[in-house]
Amino acid sequence: MHLRRKLTELRWRAAGHYTRPLPERFTRPLAGLRALEIGGPSAVFASGGLLALYPLLGRIDGVQWAAQTAWHTLDPAQGYRPEGERRGDLHLLDDVGLNVLGDGAYELVLCSHVIEHIANPLRALRAWRRVTQPGGYLLMVAPHMCGTFDHRRALTPLSHMIEDFKRDIGEDDLTHLEESIRLHDRALDADSSDAATWARLRRENVSTRLLHHHTFTTRSLLALLDHAGLALIACETRHPHDIYVLGRWPPAGEAPDNAWLLRARTPSPFRADRR
Repeated sequence: MHLRRKLTELRWRAAGHYTRPLPERFTRPLAGLRALEIGGPSAVFASGGLLALYPLLGRIDGVQWAAQTAWHTLDPAQGYRPEGERRGDLHLLDDVGLNVLGDGAYELVLCSHVIEHIANPLRALRAWRRVTQPGGYLLMVAPHMCGTFDHRRALTPLSHMIEDFKRDIGEDDLTHLEESIRLHDRALDADSSDAATWARLRRENVSTRLLHHHTFTTRSLLALLDHAGLALIACETRHPHDIYVLGRWPPAGEAPDNAWLLRARTPSPFRADRR
């Protein structure tokens, strides 16, 4: 089995999944836009990344839930510096509603490996739409559960996330904690702490945000974004675990028609997307 996984990985490496930049359809519409990044900075958007957006964008503000996280140490006084140079302001907001940010303040919201850490993703998507002007964009990178340490867990159904939104679930929710601890494949996790420390950090998720609340396949992520009202433009799934999606928020009251993509057999390295 190990040999089979290794051969599969070599095949996808040869296909350029780790090195081939994403097509221009992901970047061309975003050049020069005023952007807000949630949970960054992100290596994938940096110069030389597979989606090298930072050099293309205009002003970039950032949002983090705390100055010190497991991934970053940031200083709001220094502004948002995704590649060393100040590109905008850094907002420390432990609230997915982004209530201090104005309506339509940005032309683009972008994020990488953030949505799975949010207990109420539809509430977050509503806020991201609010701070984006009508016709503005959302660019998201999310982990495919089949390529991560979540592969033993059940897929989170859209109905569950809709119910979380209706109940106004907060970011202190631990509904999926025990499932995550029990089924987490630590062999695929870079965290090398001992088992007791590892579990404690996830039980303290309100101060660590390490927990993956929900799991996604390509199709389930697209279904979530469709339900949120995003008009889907492009999608690509790469080995080892990344789903890339670009969409646009239509004017209020206008429902997008995403059937062309929701029903399509999108190329994917994961069998779950081909069922």
